[in-house]
Amino acid sequence: MSSMQGDEYVYVGIAPPDTSWYLRFYVNWDDADEEIEGRFDITLREDDAKQFRESVVTEFDFSLLEQTAADYYKSIIVK
Repeated sequence: MSSMQGDEYVYVGIAPPDTSWYLRFYVNWDDADEEIEGRFDITLREDDAKQFRESVVTEFDFSLLEQTAADYYKSIIVK
């Protein structure tokens, strides 16, 4: 967490050289400094997204919002 800058609009992003996926995340301590909280998004190719849904998403006990890349980037634009 030392690499986090405290700006809630600045995420850490990682991707492989072939750009087959892109993971962005933001983590921070809650207001009571007791638990780590955050959010993430991952961009995948369509066929990889299908496998991700079947192999990974089914293991979560929370729901994920799935959007096209264009809709996602529209939703995060700071106004």
